[in-house]
Amino acid sequence: MSVAVRSPIRPLRVLRYATVIAVCFVMMVPILVAISSAFKSPQEINDVLALPTRPAFDNFVIGWNQMSGAVLNSLMITIPSVILSVFIGCLAAYPLSMMPVRTSRWIYFFLLSGMFVPFQIVQIPVFYLARFLGVYNTIPGLWLVHVAFGVPVCTFFMRNFFATIPRSMHEAAQIDGCSTAGYFFKILLPAPFSGIAALAIVQSRSVWNDLLFAMTLTNSDRTMPVTAKLNGFVGAVQVQYGPLMASAIISVIPMLFAFLLFQKAFVRGLLGGSSK
Repeated sequence: MSVAVRSPIRPLRVLRYATVIAVCFVMMVPILVAISSAFKSPQEINDVLALPTRPAFDNFVIGWNQMSGAVLNSLMITIPSVILSVFIGCLAAYPLSMMPVRTSRWIYFFLLSGMFVPFQIVQIPVFYLARFLGVYNTIPGLWLVHVAFGVPVCTFFMRNFFATIPRSMHEAAQIDGCSTAGYFFKILLPAPFSGIAALAIVQSRSVWNDLLFAMTLTNSDRTMPVTAKLNGFVGAVQVQYGPLMASAIISVIPMLFAFLLFQKAFVRGLLGGSSK
């Protein structure tokens, strides 16, 4: 009868796991406080760490009544913006991945320079440009802004994916009579599906959580997304913490659902496993 031999406890491994647990706990504290505060009445809200004695579901009713239109606006802003930015980024990344390094280097760096421009620098010019084009306080106006700032990131991401696909695949497609456009749409674009899914989730989070352009380019409930609407719970005299936390939880649900739906593709895309 064989006796199982236990491996010795390594202090470094214990320290590593303890550090991970501590970091996870620190990251979870704000989320747990927000969930707890969403069920608290105004009398209990000041006791931050205490659990609610009686759940106040009215906070979610108030939050949904005020946030339902904003959630729809955010979906109408995020979905087209992500589709357009990812598609245009793929179109720009394809020729860059096919060019020689010396030729594509300067074009590549020029596109990447858009990633390093702070949004605050272009806030006022974008406002005046939106007024001039007649897209101020419209959802298509936010599409233009998010696509313009999302294309450099998408190009950078997808160019690295396309560069890992062997050139022999392109040559074989040409021998079989496939055109350049046919190779891109039928072979190249479906190949890195995990990478496109990961990029779409990252880009969706960026557009969904945007507050700067939402406050700059919208001024009515007809076009205001969730981030700008959440800011309305903060008044000059008092803050409605209960409805604010409930509304914040409601605003997180669509992005959480999207991440859970594409979780496996997201992980594979970040690891680059789809194009190996």
